[in-house]
Amino acid sequence: MARPLTEAGIRKEIARTTRAQSDAADPKASVWVSANAGTGKTHVLVNRVLRLMLAGTPPERILCLTYTKAAAAEMSKRVFGTLAKWVTAADGSLRPVLSELLTRPATTTDMTLARTLFTRAIETPGGLKVQTIHAFCERLLQRFPLEAGVPPGFQILDDEEARAIHGEAIERTLGNATRDRNSPLGKALAVAIAHAADDRFDDVLKSAIRRREWLETASRMDLTSGQTPFAAAGALYRKALGVRAGVTS
Repeated sequence: MARPLTEAGIRKEIARTTRAQSDAADPKASVWVSANAGTGKTHVLVNRVLRLMLAGTPPERILCLTYTKAAAAEMSKRVFGTLAKWVTAADGSLRPVLSELLTRPATTTDMTLARTLFTRAIETPGGLKVQTIHAFCERLLQRFPLEAGVPPGFQILDDEEARAIHGEAIERTLGNATRDRNSPLGKALAVAIAHAADDRFDDVLKSAIRRREWLETASRMDLTSGQTPFAAAGALYRKALGVRAGVTS
């Protein structure tokens, strides 16, 4: 059983953590940070951005990517909040803050530059970019649609629009299937219903729709061998899985 830390031990551990965070925020180093939630990863990233700007990196050359919009908003808020404080901070307050951040005595030049960074970040075309990975990829696709093979001027559906379109497509497909029960679509519906209770049918349907790779592969199957589409697909699955003809369960 580990012994509880003494007051001196706690101070030593805090000092070690502070040094590690300072090393990770050094823009001269390429760093991978792995830590639990709430342990200061965003703090390290913010300090790294601030040190990059204090080292003379133009704001438009800095890109910060996160997984969620909330994380991007929080990081942007912290960076611009700190820069805004530096604008009006007195020398006696700003110098120790910059010295701690830079891990060296802050010079008059450092303080003068620090007071200009907020305006520079706000007014620079393109500015400091803090965004999600999805937003970054969308921006790349919008700038190079032809190279990426997507229609120029495309728009990203939000969750509500996507659900509405999915719902319309499902209703139309189910309507076609129920109007002709002997069609391939009607038979597919009968198979799906046989394997899903009323309260699970939507789950089965959504699960099938999510399997985009499987659907795309199925749509490219050669079903022109004279067999019905289901018989041809069944033969392909039996061959792939090594299931003998006639085995159904």
